[in-house]
Amino acid sequence: MKQINTQESNLFSRNIVELKLISDRIAEGKGESAGIFSNTYQILYILDRKETVTPKELIAELNIAKSNLAILAKKMIKDGQIESHKDKYNKREIYYNITPVGKEMLQEKLDNIDTVCEGDTKKVTNLIIRVLEELKKLENKNASSKRRKTNAK
Repeated sequence: MKQINTQESNLFSRNIVELKLISDRIAEGKGESAGIFSNTYQILYILDRKETVTPKELIAELNIAKSNLAILAKKMIKDGQIESHKDKYNKREIYYNITPVGKEMLQEKLDNIDTVCEGDTKKVTNLIIRVLEELKKLENKNASSKRRKTNAK
């Protein structure tokens, strides 16, 4: 088993936390109450990337409880940000998609981030892309390690 350098691991963890805190501050912008990392904006972002998404997919991607998603989705539907519809072949299967109101809300938040990050954003964007690529590699490595452990049992 590979020995983990505690100091190096701790530095990595601290940097991940610091990245989250800085990104939250940037996303909050000019004192707005809901940052881009709120579940509402995460759902809007996911639905904007994909045509339709099931509750099960959202729960897995956001790592939230089914009951929390149900409450949040109900509010977002009421506010006109998303809509739900049933599969025409399997009436038990529900899908969510983003509405024009939700797209506008998401775009305003993304524009706010761009405004807050005025200046040379190209360098920061390239750095973020590299960090995300490395984090995805780590995530995939951890997932395959967990599958190997499960298969070994």
